[in-house]
Amino acid sequence: MNTWLIKHAQIVTPTGIIPDGSLWVEDGIIREIGATVGSASTAGRTLDAAGAIVMPGIIDIHTDAMDLEIVPRPGADIPVTIAFRELERKMSSCGITTVFHSLHLGYEVAEKHSMSKYSREMVFREVFRAAAGPTLLHNKIHLRYELSGVGAYDKCVDLIEEGYVALLSVMDHTPGQGQFSRKKFLELVVSSGKTEAAAEAELEERFNRPRIGGGDLEALIELALSRNIPVASHDDDTIEKVDAMQAMGVEICEFPITLETAHHATRRGLHVAGGASNILRGGSLSGNLNMTEAVKEGAVGILCSDYYPAAILHSVFKLHLREGLPLHTAVNLATLHPARAAKLDTYTGSLEPGKQADLLVVRLQDGIPMVTHNMVSGTFVLQTATK
Repeated sequence: MNTWLIKHAQIVTPTGIIPDGSLWVEDGIIREIGATVGSASTAGRTLDAAGAIVMPGIIDIHTDAMDLEIVPRPGADIPVTIAFRELERKMSSCGITTVFHSLHLGYEVAEKHSMSKYSREMVFREVFRAAAGPTLLHNKIHLRYELSGVGAYDKCVDLIEEGYVALLSVMDHTPGQGQFSRKKFLELVVSSGKTEAAAEAELEERFNRPRIGGGDLEALIELALSRNIPVASHDDDTIEKVDAMQAMGVEICEFPITLETAHHATRRGLHVAGGASNILRGGSLSGNLNMTEAVKEGAVGILCSDYYPAAILHSVFKLHLREGLPLHTAVNLATLHPARAAKLDTYTGSLEPGKQADLLVVRLQDGIPMVTHNMVSGTFVLQTATK
């Protein structure tokens, strides 16, 4: 029997902190939490947390880290299985217990930049195969479909129908809207050495390229929803876009561009996700929404790593220690709330009896959170020596 008693811990529950609590895990399930736990728990092994924080494992619903691990530099292809295993090790030390690897499809700009010899289909299939075997974490695939990738539409449908996809997002990186406003795009092109006329011509050409929309987009979203796959929109920059996406069945709003848009999506009942790297760094790389402000105003309720897996844990504690959010409120942004958005909250995302034992032991070192233990389904996948 795989039984653990974790004692003398600051246990983070969905509603508060148990200051000197104990947590009993049996066969991968949390059986009991409290100031003391039942005597049956003493039959197993014991971990004395010595005042450390015990919190749910982080659930990252959007991270581009897998593609970056496979191709760390343009043209530098790492075998996918090796990249998968090494990334798991990194993520476990960042406190992640469930990860949605956000793999792009139909995103021509990203494919050209990577100069990878691997086809997108191969990447999806190899990551899916690796995730099905023995793993450290709970690994799932988040398919990021670029609407300008008209030629990839059928492949997107195939991957959904074949069971590869656990979360779908629909993206549109066409300049002139979304993340790249007309002004920002023109400034970027001119700064690269082109004339204003050439920049205008490039904007016009790219804006007028064919994109998936209308009935095809509705059919794609409907297909995902019919398989209980959550669907997210991406870089919504207007209230109208939020409403249009929600009307098609979208339930998650990723990286809203403005505070107004984020507030509107939240009021409409959508799960609104923002980048933790934005909080850790102190602002948006693109000059868009400041996520610290958005979280404090209640407009954003989920943190995802986006491009830096370590950012989530550090942002949780930055929001608590520097911005004054109660610790359990900050932790919920990275655990319970993403679990709800991804439809996993019946069995993970919080420390509650009956749920899967996905949890972390965290100590503050010079004000910086460090994961000393990471438990996934009742097994410690990371244990570090502590003094």
